[in-house]
Amino acid sequence: MFSKLMDVLNDLQPKQLLLLAGGTAVVMFLTVYLALTGLAHHEEAVTKNVPITQAVTTQVVVAKDDIPARTVIQSEMLEMKEVPNDAIPRGAVMSMQDVVGQPAASMIYAGDVVTLSKLVTDKNKTGFVGEIPENCRAVSVGVSEITGVAGLAKPGDYVDVILVEKGSQGATSRFLLKDVLLLGINQSTNSDKDGDKNNKTKAKPATATLALQPDDMLQLVSAAAIGEIYLALRPFHTQDTGNFLNTYTINSSKGNEVLKASTAANSAPAPSYRAPVSAPAPAPARAPAAPRPSAGYEIIQGDKIITN
Repeated sequence: MFSKLMDVLNDLQPKQLLLLAGGTAVVMFLTVYLALTGLAHHEEAVTKNVPITQAVTTQVVVAKDDIPARTVIQSEMLEMKEVPNDAIPRGAVMSMQDVVGQPAASMIYAGDVVTLSKLVTDKNKTGFVGEIPENCRAVSVGVSEITGVAGLAKPGDYVDVILVEKGSQGATSRFLLKDVLLLGINQSTNSDKDGDKNNKTKAKPATATLALQPDDMLQLVSAAAIGEIYLALRPFHTQDTGNFLNTYTINSSKGNEVLKASTAANSAPAPSYRAPVSAPAPAPARAPAAPRPSAGYEIIQGDKIITN
């Protein structure tokens, strides 16, 4: 069959061959055009039938203004924003209630998504200030080895605060505050030199730090200025039962003696007035004695004695 086709082509004139080639090219062009057009229409139809997917977003808490570190975050510092899910950082906070009232662990800039890593969720990480109860203040008073329960009170214990006022007539002690949280106590001792046979220790002044309401804090500071503060360690989870004295006064015997002596001095009669006694006239001065005549002197020159 191929040989017959070749024979037919060989019998054709050059003009006939050109027309045949042109016709073949036109047919091929139309075939390719129609094929490509049909494919494009098919893809467009498929695209129309497939719904367009939108980016899924979620509301997160965003800082409205710059929030410095260790600042307690308030609601006016925050706002809610829609953020694409693929742009939400790990630990992002979805509710403002989880943020308000929490201190910032680091600087939070305006527009930043608030995350748990930027908040101080554990108060122990804030240091000592995280141990202070709400609506309280930490205040320190000076105590000694005796007034501070010999160092047996530890942070976290509860103590009673006693004020002792001393005067010339005696001393008065009273309960100033009860059931107070002890935040910290600092007491240290310095040992004497190794050569000390008695191995005595000298106690340094100590401080006790208490958690108090502002009013109680002012009361304690004022009381410490006029008297001596004692700490009384309370038992674990105890509740007072029975009646206790709130104030006790003891009179000093020395004060009574001083009072009696002062009273006796005031009741003693005033001394009577006596006219001054005239002093005797001074004796006349003695005349100086006449000088005694000199007995002279001797000069020894060798074996000669010269009297003058």
